Amino acid sequence: MSNVTYRVGIDIGGTFTDLVVVTSTGEMYIFKSPSTPADSSIGLFDCLKKAARFFELEFPDFMAKVDLLVHGTTVATNTMLQYNGAKTGLITTKGFRDALEMRRAHKENIWDLSLASPPPIIPRHLRLGVTERIDYSGNVITPLDETETRKVVNQLKAENVIAIAVCTLFSFMNPVHEMRIREIILEEYPECYVSISSEILPQIREYERSSTTAVNAYVGPVLGRYLFKLQKKLADAGLKREVLVTQSNGGIMSASYGVEHGASTLLSGPSAGAVGGMFFAKQLSLPNLIVMDMGGTSYDVTLIKDGNYSMTTEGEIARYRVALPMIDIHTIGAGGGSLAYLDQGNMLKVGPQSAGAVPGPACYGKGGTKPATTDINVILGYINPDFYLGGEFAIDKQASYDAVKQVIADPLNIDTINAAYGIYTVVNNNMADATRVVSVEKGHDPRDFSLVAAGGAGALHACKIAEIVGIPRVIVPKTASVFCAMGMLESDLKHDYVRTLWKPLDNIDFNEVNQAFDAMEAEARATLLAEGLNENQIQIERGFDLRYMGQHHEVPVTIPAGIIDETMLPEIKKRFNDAHNRLFLYSEPESPLESINIRLTGLGIIPKTSLTSWQSGGKDSSEAIKGIRKAYFGEMGGWVDTRIYDGSKLKAGNIIEGPAIIEEVTTTIVVNPYDKATIDRLGNVVIEINALKKF
Repeated sequence: MSNVTYRVGIDIGGTFTDLVVVTSTGEMYIFKSPSTPADSSIGLFDCLKKAARFFELEFPDFMAKVDLLVHGTTVATNTMLQYNGAKTGLITTKGFRDALEMRRAHKENIWDLSLASPPPIIPRHLRLGVTERIDYSGNVITPLDETETRKVVNQLKAENVIAIAVCTLFSFMNPVHEMRIREIILEEYPECYVSISSEILPQIREYERSSTTAVNAYVGPVLGRYLFKLQKKLADAGLKREVLVTQSNGGIMSASYGVEHGASTLLSGPSAGAVGGMFFAKQLSLPNLIVMDMGGTSYDVTLIKDGNYSMTTEGEIARYRVALPMIDIHTIGAGGGSLAYLDQGNMLKVGPQSAGAVPGPACYGKGGTKPATTDINVILGYINPDFYLGGEFAIDKQASYDAVKQVIADPLNIDTINAAYGIYTVVNNNMADATRVVSVEKGHDPRDFSLVAAGGAGALHACKIAEIVGIPRVIVPKTASVFCAMGMLESDLKHDYVRTLWKPLDNIDFNEVNQAFDAMEAEARATLLAEGLNENQIQIERGFDLRYMGQHHEVPVTIPAGIIDETMLPEIKKRFNDAHNRLFLYSEPESPLESINIRLTGLGIIPKTSLTSWQSGGKDSSEAIKGIRKAYFGEMGGWVDTRIYDGSKLKAGNIIEGPAIIEEVTTTIVVNPYDKATIDRLGNVVIEINALKKF
């Protein structure tokens, strides 16, 4: 074992920190620890030390053998949600400092008359204009007033800003003024963190570009402090590699690169779940999956169609537009820590408020007095209080019962068990609605998909969600409780580049396009090589953002490799029309097309995990039965004697008929009445919904 090395994926969630270790010999191991919000590195190191003890190594020796460490972080996300980022200033073209606050001049929810604009992350007195002007073609109309710029920089310095965002008009066509402004900032205020839009998002649309750049400047110093501190602590512990960080686009990047591109980490954790889903789709030869990840705080759901996740550039965080490429993930506040309460009308609600890791659900015994989803699963008999995290974590069932009784049951004058089942029903319907957003509302038939249940709490609710939505099959991976951490180890290094090319497609200058692609490719290769990859690991993907003339929204289209010339236009047009038809159910092949942007993605391919087959054992699963426990199933009238299975003793081919509960160390799987579960060749639990129901 002395030559064995380790690949490590770490996902820090709101309640638990998840760690996956894959050895150089192909074995995969799972470790979990409670998250430590005050200092997330404590929970992270606790997991790493658990792994070291498991492999019977001293901690420094284990860390020295880690040749890849990928980390998903919520630092940037939480910074935006809590509006506690760096004090930031904005320098823009004189007369345009209010674009950031004016937004798009429409309400996200037209039915909410009381909905106010979000608090500006850069207040008006810190948004300053300078004299300069570049036109839409990139020509300098008014030179930059450098004396005024120095005055503005020093004004912001006097305000003690930590970061400055720079976004001038049409800088995506010619960045010369933004680059000079950055030089002046660093001359006058060298310790300042600077983000310029021509590097963060060099594309058309002023508000989106301003908002994205401002968000990057706002979260960058906070993320930087965290990553620098973490890298040093890990290096001191023996790690010889640079930490890699997951991005919203499903890729990973070096921590040093991430410090300058903090906005790229806003979906750092959930995006890895989508990558895990895509990896899973290939392993199971199931190209159509809906991946749900129910952790302690949130419910994240994304759709895998034909083996690929969908991307978007229309993401928002804390109601701020971030127009960077990111996986299309829908998130709601529904997790094991989501709190149940009565609103002003005495209506039962669950989430988005969460008990988090501290104090956590009432059953954790850390001072929580409000009922959370985990408390409900304890009361209804789904979670074994004596086997939570394999018995490592003590659970107080009476505290769960008391919380539901005091907060929900007594005020409504109903039985506590009925109240608990009502909470269970509400949270399931909330998650079912979120699942419909990525499926039914996008024109997909749920019956064509399988539901992958990920996250520590996902398998407790997946069968009921699938039944409500109409999904015929649930798959619970062996790595369900650490699915995002596992997905991190299946991610490739990935960097996205964009240039605006706003012209009729038939009138584009092919030399201009090829030169732009060549420049972006050179930048992508240089970045990936600097991150330690070799040329053989680099792949390049290219595409256009196209639309019909007169449309407002464009559709991304990949293009073939090679030099672009007029011979490619028919294929590009065909790809656009096919994509438009899939999205909007119509196409107009004779209508002229307009190019808006050209895009390039540089990929650094990382070796993937090879899953091993599970021991075969035939249909009979009786050897894995560990006992009988009463569990509450409303469709069967209440309490039912339910078989409890030891998940570690199940073998490939075993069949389990519901109602049943499968207990793993890091997750619990509820097989509802009338459902049938089968253990597949990889040890995953595949559940057919209502397979035993007699009609």
